[in-house]
Amino acid sequence: KNKSKNFQVLFLILFALFGQYSNNAMPGGTTSTNFINTNYPLFQDVHLMTLVGMGFIMVFLRRYGLAALSINLLLTSHAIQWALIVRGFFSHEFANNGRFAISILDLITADFVAITVLITMGAVLGKLTPVQYMVMSAIEVPIAVAVEHVIDIGRSMVIHCFGAYFGLAVAKVINKKEMIAHQHEGSSYNSNIFALIGTLFLWAFFPSFNSALAIPEDSRHRAILNTYLALCSSTICTFLISQLLDHEHKYRFSMIHISNSVLAGGIAIGTVANIILEPFYALLIGCLGALVSVLGNHYIRPIGVRVFGLHDTRGVGSIHGLPGILAGILGFIFTAVYEPTRYGTGNVTHIYPAMNSNDEGREIFVQAGYQLAALAIVLVVSIIGGAVTGLILRLNCFNRIHEKEFYSDGEFIEPPEDYDFTTRIISKIDHIELTEHTALNKESSTSVVGPSNP
Repeated sequence: KNKSKNFQVLFLILFALFGQYSNNAMPGGTTSTNFINTNYPLFQDVHLMTLVGMGFIMVFLRRYGLAALSINLLLTSHAIQWALIVRGFFSHEFANNGRFAISILDLITADFVAITVLITMGAVLGKLTPVQYMVMSAIEVPIAVAVEHVIDIGRSMVIHCFGAYFGLAVAKVINKKEMIAHQHEGSSYNSNIFALIGTLFLWAFFPSFNSALAIPEDSRHRAILNTYLALCSSTICTFLISQLLDHEHKYRFSMIHISNSVLAGGIAIGTVANIILEPFYALLIGCLGALVSVLGNHYIRPIGVRVFGLHDTRGVGSIHGLPGILAGILGFIFTAVYEPTRYGTGNVTHIYPAMNSNDEGREIFVQAGYQLAALAIVLVVSIIGGAVTGLILRLNCFNRIHEKEFYSDGEFIEPPEDYDFTTRIISKIDHIELTEHTALNKESSTSVVGPSNP
């Protein structure tokens, strides 16, 4: 029960021994205002996505709202500190001086790693204790940092794809039959509203997310424009496809689709956000992202549960995983399609550092092959890493949630007085009302008059 305290003690020791602020943050540092006027607003946007966007989008479970938001904050604080330390140990400063530096850009990349962990959390939401979540984060962060060096400006492969399939592997290994179709696993009217608020925050700040590390300025400008257009088209396509998939053929919208798949365009274009040079392609990619996300949620996710016993609480495989794979494939395609000369003399090296004007630089098709290989590496590493993490989390040394308390705050959150009424009792009342309403509709449609079933 004191493991969370032990993590923080370890962080304090490591920061005391090896951490320092970058020269730009110290007295006598640079007078450039870019570090505050440019980088800090981008950090704010990414940080809001991490805390508010990812936090509220997790509260769709009617009995797991307080825990989802609280553990989101806990894991964010844990993953950011651990990511700063791990990335610091891999840095040139540490290799040269024995200490690592921390700047605003380091905070942005640490937030990226935290979002990776939060995506993984979505796959096992409501199934683990806080300590298990933190152990999962402690294992995942170094692996995520190790694979983040592929060419992926919006981090669609190394954040969305990696986090999703790492989480799916964990979910598969820790799966119990009691986790599937549990009585607490479900949403309510209010929980769906709060989840949609999280979606709106993620949607609004996604252009900053995909462009935060893009250089030079024209590349960052393109990343913002492409992401925004892709989000617009994916939103419209999500609404359209959701209507067509209404099982009662009433052309209604599913909140499962609306609160999640509208973001697929921002994920699908992430890898090529700074590469695309025409708005048409950005809009098309947004439509493709929505298509794979909605269809994945509607068809593939139920098959995963029914056939493979792969229970994905939040559906991260369809929300983040499939659009992330699409992004990796698009990275391969557009690397091969665009001539380097279209980016101007010398600018292509900002996008693909290994492609330069001398004879030793990679050819475009070789670089395209590397992009495809990067996607394969991310998938393999995430699945193996997640499976090993799942095995560790199953060890008897960890306390586990009681089967009756899956997807419920009550196991480790001190609940308010109206907790049972606003979650358990109201959900049962809603079920009764729904059952009675359905029975009345059946009687009206068949014109049968008689006593109703108790």
